Amino acid sequence: MWISGISLFIPENELSFAASRSGGPGGQNVNKVSSRVTLSFDVGKSAALSEDQKKTVFKALATRINKDGILHVVSQRTRSQDMNRTDTLERF
Repeated sequence: MWISGISLFIPENELSFAASRSGGPGGQNVNKVSSRVTLSFDVGKSAALSEDQKKTVFKALATRINKDGILHVVSQRTRSQDMNRTDTLERF
């Protein structure tokens, strides 16, 4: 995946996706369909980032990175898992 605005490529094998049930309105399928998508990226173990880039990411996104160094991006904007996956990638 190319990061816009800078020359950086993050291989998709460094990203993982998990689907879960979305909260909020959704009609009949709200408690049956796993449409919420969480993208996870291990900043510390990334081979695509230099040590300086990792430090910058940790500093800039400290509130979004857990104690294990995993960055999580969550989307449940739509009832479509595919659209939410696309949304997480765009936000990433």
